[in-house]
Amino acid sequence: MPTLAKRVVGALLALLGLVLTVIGLWYALHLGGSGTATFSATSTGTNPVLVPQTVLNRVDGDVKVTATPRKGGSVWLAAAAPSDAKAVLGRSAHTTVTGVSTMPWELTTTTDGTGETPALDTSDVWRNTDAGDGAVSMTVEQANAPETVIAQATTGQLARIDLTWERKSWFVQSVIAALVGLFLLLSGLSLLWSSRRDASAGRTRADQPTHEGETS
Repeated sequence: MPTLAKRVVGALLALLGLVLTVIGLWYALHLGGSGTATFSATSTGTNPVLVPQTVLNRVDGDVKVTATPRKGGSVWLAAAAPSDAKAVLGRSAHTTVTGVSTMPWELTTTTDGTGETPALDTSDVWRNTDAGDGAVSMTVEQANAPETVIAQATTGQLARIDLTWERKSWFVQSVIAALVGLFLLLSGLSLLWSSRRDASAGRTRADQPTHEGETS
């Protein structure tokens, strides 16, 4: 392979390998050996939070929903069919979780509606409910899909909503990505070193004087 081509290919491989290694290690460190991914939204205030089926049922695996109130507050969590949950909320002000972002492990949200929230806990549409002082958690199983969860502070305000997924294969995939990246990085550096030696050898040959053969 020509020296210039080696340099270009080596640089590209090294760059790609470095990026892949960093990303793989970053995910592996955040997920841990259990492959646990937790996404959070903070400072949700007095509005109830709607976590729709488009988020909860996106991945084939159980989802742990945790609502944490501000100090001294209490929380109420409930799960229902998507249409029932929206009907109970109506057009009242609420926050909706629209998705997740791995950088920096946050929930994306929007705020919709106006007016006061109705008494949600008096409705009979809820499949499962839980309440208490401090953080309250509920596990959503995919066997019950589609399902929507609503979190509301019964006293005080909500401080944070967390969604947690756990899948060991995510950690394994992250490690594999890091190893592949490391291989590409080393391969690229090897090509760059080889091209440097070839260039050095070429300059050495060019600097050597030419000796004409002697005649008798």
